[in-house]
Order: sequence, then structure tokens, then C-alpha cells
Amino acid sequence: MHPWDGPAGMRDLREFVAAIEERGQLERVSGADLELEIGGISKIARRDELGTALLFGDFEGTVPGSRVLTNALDTPLQVTLALGHEPTSDIREAVLAQKETASEMKTRPVEVVEDGPVFENVQRGDDVDLTAFPAPRWHENDGGRYIGTGDVVITESPDGDDRNAGTYRVQVHGPKTATLNIRPGRDADRHRQAYFDRDEPFPAVISLGHQPDLFMAANQRFPSHVDEMEYVSAQRDQPLEVVEGEVSGLPIPAHAELVVEGKVWPDAEEITEGPFGEWTGYYGAGETQQRPFEIDRIYYRDDPIVLTYNNVPMTATAMSTIRSGAALWHQLEEAGMTGIDEVTTIFPGIWFQVISIEQQYPGHSTQVGLQAMSLPAGSWEGRITIVVDEDINVYDLDEVLWATVSRCDPAEDMQLIENCVSSRINPRLSAEQEKSGDHTKSRLFFDATKPYHWKEEFPPDTKLDPDMEADLRAEWSDLLSKP
Repeated sequence: MHPWDGPAGMRDLREFVAAIEERGQLERVSGADLELEIGGISKIARRDELGTALLFGDFEGTVPGSRVLTNALDTPLQVTLALGHEPTSDIREAVLAQKETASEMKTRPVEVVEDGPVFENVQRGDDVDLTAFPAPRWHENDGGRYIGTGDVVITESPDGDDRNAGTYRVQVHGPKTATLNIRPGRDADRHRQAYFDRDEPFPAVISLGHQPDLFMAANQRFPSHVDEMEYVSAQRDQPLEVVEGEVSGLPIPAHAELVVEGKVWPDAEEITEGPFGEWTGYYGAGETQQRPFEIDRIYYRDDPIVLTYNNVPMTATAMSTIRSGAALWHQLEEAGMTGIDEVTTIFPGIWFQVISIEQQYPGHSTQVGLQAMSLPAGSWEGRITIVVDEDINVYDLDEVLWATVSRCDPAEDMQLIENCVSSRINPRLSAEQEKSGDHTKSRLFFDATKPYHWKEEFPPDTKLDPDMEADLRAEWSDLLSKP
């Protein structure tokens, strides 16, 4: 049940901003500089767990009223509101809600409409100026300003039978020039190559402000036959309204804040893109060479909002935790793993996975851990997988580490797995690996469960009984309440 009127959910970013502001999870900020200050403030706010989105405005030299939204998917409440789940501030409840929909790959056609708020303003010809919109330089060593970090890039195959909405970073290079960093193997890369094979320009539209459920669909890996915009339509139980781009005819979310339409020419001279601070906390990929994205049109609403997703090392957003945990949990059960109690991820992405199980047979914990490493939701860029017993709260890192040091014997309960899949953003890749294209790594599995054959004889712990803890907290609330 959606927390707003009707089953269709929110149609645009402004409704989402109003919803989180109403619930005390949005701060409006004036006067911050696009040069490093927005990135720095947002990083500190997330690291210090302020639990609020930041809506920056009042920029010099940009379209009047333009704004930048950061940290908008940091909390369970923000994510559940965006996805249409029952709003909650409890991370476990949010993971469970997302797990219920993790298996749904239903789609519903979008609805093409004649007009929409995104057409309130249109730049054409000599009026096109991407530099008139706020694009932060997020990190000190970034190669330029990036307007696209929470974007949705919409592309199609040349014959129009395959459409994709993906998230690829967008760097501003000039009034009519940007770069799209589309990694090899992604759906948009297939579309681009298909156009280039015909010696034709590759068209694309880039939405830079939209309801966050569209962004979350765009940066999630779906089977190639799933259209992300049609997936969002099905999730909302209402067609996503789109208008057609004036030049390419590609669909544009009608309620988007800011959209850029253009093309990449196959014979264009490459320009330097990046580097950009990755979610890993490093500049792993360095500079890249990209053919420029030449801009034909810019569509925008009055007072447009740029949705961003800024990378902060050593911290995980609720979005990454909820989505990764729910997907891995679902896939483990789909693979036939029984006894799964809870699943979560720590740090951005899936670097650190924790799974609690109720042990049912010898080797159960090892089977679950190795399976988690191999599933699509757990394979890419994973580092450490820990399996614990069901008495351990996987969302409490202190408990997880306590179980690891007290129940795991390194000589018996650790396994090193080599030659696992990685990517060029891995900061641990050696120069030799980079040169040869050997994007692989090792992974570590900790079995932090009580040994199955004598788990009943394992020494009892001294943890406080939950019911007793609740009684004590109620009776001694003045003493024990958090400041």
C-alpha cells in the first residue's frame, strides 16, 4: 500500500521532495559552491549519518531557480517512499519489503503523451547551453564537473525493438558537449555499437532529474529483455508518461526536471573524460577516452532539480543496502538454499556480505557462503562473505564481528577463493592486470557459525535476554534513553 493517495505513487521528483520534507528528512541549503563544497557537505552529512537529503540552490551563473538534490536515498524511509513500500525507518523492514518485489519482472507499456512539464522550456540551436545548469565538481581530483551521477540514459537499438534505461556518468565539457561513460558490455554499449556498425550516429536522451524509482531501476542490472521504464510502470501500477524527443523521437519522462537530447558520431575524435571518484573511494578507472556527446536539445522545467547520487567511501546508503540485500536473499532462496534467516550488505555495493542461517545439515554454512559469492547479486566486486548463526543480528556490525572472532577458527573456517570476477574500478588491480585486461580478484569466506557437529555443546553466551532488555529499558528509561 502506498503512503500517498492512490496506488500509482509519485509521478515526479517534486512530489518525492515534498514527501521527505514533510517527514523531516530534507534540508534546503543556499549559497554552497558547485566547486567541491556541495560534494564535501554531502559527504560529511552522509558520513555523520544526519539522515536528511540536501536540496542546494541559489547558484551564481546558472538558470534561475535551478537546484541540486543530494543524499536523497540515504535512509530506509526515503527508499521505501521512493519505491512505494509502506514507509519505515527500520532497515530490516525495508529489506523485507523489497525482497517481496525482488522477483517481479513484470512490465507495463509506457504512455506516450503530447505534452508534459519537461517541455516548459526548450533550448535549441545556438541557445543550447549545458553549462547554464548546476554541475558540481564532487571530489578534489575529478577531471571536471559531473552533472550526471543520478541520471537515466535512454537508448534504443537501431531497429527500435530493444530499449534500455541505464545510469552512466555524464561530464560537462562545454555548452553543447558532454561525455557519456558507458562501460563495455552494458545494454547502451550494444546499442551504440549497433549504430556505429551502420556508420550512423548513436542517439540518446539523458534525464537528469526524475522520481528516484526510475533512477533505481536504471542503475540496477535487469535481464536484457526487461525495459526499465516499463518495469517502473508495472511497479507503480500506472503507465509512466513519456513525450517524444524532437530530434531522436526517443521517449522522455514527461515529468522529468531536466533532459538533454543528442548523439555520438562514430567518426568523432575522442576526448578525455574523467577521472571521477568512484563508489569504492578511489580513482580506480582513471581517465577514459570517449567520443563526445553532441547536444541538440535541452528540455527543462521551471526551477529544475538535478538529482544526484554522490559516492562516499566507507558508508553505505540505504538504497544500496536494501536493494543488494533483498536481491541476494531472493536469489539464495531461488537457488534452493534453505534456512536463510537474514541477508545484508555492508559498505557500498556488495563488498561485504553477511548472511544469517539456521543450520540444518553438515556443510550448510559453507554451501550458503559459496553460493552467495556466485549469484548475480553477489558476484561483482564482492570481497568478504560472512555466514553467521540466526542468533546474530546481521545489521549490527559489532555482533557480526564478535561472532567472527569468537566462532571462526582461521585454520578451519576461512576459505580463500581466487580468480573471481572484478572490474577496472577495483583499486587493488595491479598495473600488470590493468595492462593485460585481467580484471579478476580473490575473495574471502568466513564461516562464523558454531561448528555444526557440536553446536549444542558450544559454550553459552552472556547476551542479555531481549525481553529482559526491553523491560529494563522501559523501567529505567530516564537513565538508558539515548541523548
